[in-house]
Amino acid sequence: MTTPDRVALWLPFCLVGGICGWSWYWYVRSIIFYYKNGFDFSEDFGPQFSQFPDDDRFTAKPKEKFLIAWPVFVVVGTANLIPITLGLLGILS
Repeated sequence: MTTPDRVALWLPFCLVGGICGWSWYWYVRSIIFYYKNGFDFSEDFGPQFSQFPDDDRFTAKPKEKFLIAWPVFVVVGTANLIPITLGLLGILS
């Protein structure tokens, strides 16, 4: 892969890297918060995953966010970032 080709990977690297870092940040903060809270999921923590925060049908419950939503965001973000990083390093051509 030539240098001009790698330049095209910097924008996805920054975008996906930002999303991946944001996901890891909130997932680790959730782990710390719920650990200190005794894994009591009655209190919500972190950003909302809903376009309609007043409607409970579209809002993830705290336990669903911790056990399903954040791990999915972390895995998908990391899985998308790895090939981009390998392409920038020249390992994938």
